[in-house]
Amino acid sequence: MSKFADAVKRDFSLIALLLIPVCVAINIVGFQFCQLLRLPIFLDSIGTILAGAVAGPWIGAITGLLTNAINGIFNPVYFPYALTSIAVGIAAGLLARKGMFTKVWKVIVSGLVITLVSTICSGFITAIVFGGATGGTGSIITATLLAAGNNIFTSVFSVQIFQEIADKLISVFVVYIVIKGMPSRYLTKVKYGAQYIRAPKKRARATAPVA
Repeated sequence: MSKFADAVKRDFSLIALLLIPVCVAINIVGFQFCQLLRLPIFLDSIGTILAGAVAGPWIGAITGLLTNAINGIFNPVYFPYALTSIAVGIAAGLLARKGMFTKVWKVIVSGLVITLVSTICSGFITAIVFGGATGGTGSIITATLLAAGNNIFTSVFSVQIFQEIADKLISVFVVYIVIKGMPSRYLTKVKYGAQYIRAPKKRARATAPVA
């Protein structure tokens, strides 16, 4: 137990703690942008995934929790979905531990895994807590599926999977691009940063022609 506590404590370095408010701000800006344009996606987990990918699952979880706490102030509907955000942050951190944000094909796989995690968590919350209707864009489609005779879980998960796969694939690719642009001096100071640092290419030595 003490080893686990020490491992968690090491994740919360000063640099990691400073990363949290930046990533929360990214989440909120993405979320408000989608709400303003009435898009069927949320983009409220870019910062959560970024935090988990570079600083570990616990930093990702805290970022997700704080994001929903702030969004929930303006709309209490988002409070229960804090569980989803925490799960996304932890999933991103665990995937990063396996180097799943270093190549494009790995990023796609990571996006699909995070989609699955988010769909399961959000689907159960939407169905059980809100009866399938949260007032969002997807609620109209859910109501249509329910009217067609589908049960609540089938209706909710059918809508949720399509929303989440677009949202999370966009999010993980944004994270991939952001990480690629991070300076090496910063990446060396966060938990998983070293794996994203490319070794400098060695210049080929010119060989003198043999006489």
